[in-house]
Amino acid sequence: MPTILVVDDEPAFREMVSRLLEQEGYRILQAENGEEALGLLGRADLVVLDINMPKLNGLELLEIIREYDRELPVLMLTAYDKEEDRVTGLTLGADDYMGKPLRAREFLARVKALLRRSKRFEVLRVGSLELDPFTEEARLEGRLLDLSSTEFRLLLALARHPGATLPRAHLFAQVWGLEEEVDERVVDTTVARLRKKLGDNPKNPRYIATVFGRGYRLLVDQGASP
Repeated sequence: MPTILVVDDEPAFREMVSRLLEQEGYRILQAENGEEALGLLGRADLVVLDINMPKLNGLELLEIIREYDRELPVLMLTAYDKEEDRVTGLTLGADDYMGKPLRAREFLARVKALLRRSKRFEVLRVGSLELDPFTEEARLEGRLLDLSSTEFRLLLALARHPGATLPRAHLFAQVWGLEEEVDERVVDTTVARLRKKLGDNPKNPRYIATVFGRGYRLLVDQGASP
């Protein structure tokens, strides 16, 4: 089931929303402010986001999310419910906007609608690769690959932009989150493991090419090196 990140600085309200979503079968992550949420974004399929929070408020976090990921669904759930507040949130990239107090049935319906429309769960096919984001299953020429969740998410991040060179910082944000102090070498380590499972030769790659000094790209023509 999809993983939903609930970001709100009110513990009781955050727990109530989380329990409501858990009853629908969703996996839940929680953060009490935008700064804490940064390190969890890579694992989320949808974000439920408050505005008025310490350290990093919801609108600031929304701007950061949209800088790195235009497809991650974001539902603003906040006491700021005037027309100008809604316009601001939607203009900054929120996919939906609800005011507090919580209206449970409407909230759940909006969450389901966002997930149903989300491109994040479409099966992707790039050459001989087939990736199912919902089940996290990857197949190469019809053969199921034994990938960890992290390896799958990294391959998926590359597959969503086939042929494009993605910087390590971008890949880290997509897979691990947006923490400020990170060691991007973990991307290189994960790519190395992924290549082994793909049967790829880094010196003459068919699938993942290293663009020195820039990052990595998934080869669209998977029969030849770049």
